[in-house]
Amino acid sequence: MVSPLKRQRDQLLQSETQTVAQAATVNTDSLHLRLIEFENDKKALKNFNAIADRITHKRDVLVPKYRAVAEAYLAAGEHYENPIFTTLTLWMFDIGDLETAIAWCLKAIEMDLPTPENIKRDWPTFCADHVLEWAEREAERGHNIEPYFSQVFEKVMNDWRLHEKVSAKWFKFAGYYLLRDDEGKPRPAAVGDIETLEKAQALLQKAHEFYDKIGVKSVLDRIPQRINALKDGKNL
Repeated sequence: MVSPLKRQRDQLLQSETQTVAQAATVNTDSLHLRLIEFENDKKALKNFNAIADRITHKRDVLVPKYRAVAEAYLAAGEHYENPIFTTLTLWMFDIGDLETAIAWCLKAIEMDLPTPENIKRDWPTFCADHVLEWAEREAERGHNIEPYFSQVFEKVMNDWRLHEKVSAKWFKFAGYYLLRDDEGKPRPAAVGDIETLEKAQALLQKAHEFYDKIGVKSVLDRIPQRINALKDGKNL
């Protein structure tokens, strides 16, 4: 004969199991509906002819609308493919939220998620390309490129296996950045510190080794001349 206490425990367990199953069904259905809505919103982006208008719509409407969905996905610690999360990661680069873009990109790499089907590059290459393009624009305007440049450059140097030309571009920019004159041009003669010159030399040499057509040879050849001039006490 089943005791009243055991019957009560069994009923409680059955009730909890049904509740969990119902919650899972609700969550699955909810995500399915959000994905349908998300796909429709993505298609609506094509109504904007100007790229700037698409970016504005992403920043002001779509990212605020779906960000909580992506954040909930990350907080749950799930590893299934979530098109809302991966697409929003791309859009974070578009709207200039590099802090979130890089953090989510690194998370996508950690979770071994594929990039959206319309993107042919993997996550490291996509991130490297976009952050370098951003750093080049910001440097040309005289703006600060930290901490995002160094954060990604550390990955380029130590963790990511990128195409040689992509790596070469990063090392070239890093070397040229140390050699900038007042006009932002790479000019060894404008640098009065031997340690900085040697760092730039090592970076540009690495760029040349990765891809010898990267175009750093002329600047690279002028660095030893500048170092020798400083050692000799000359200001050439």
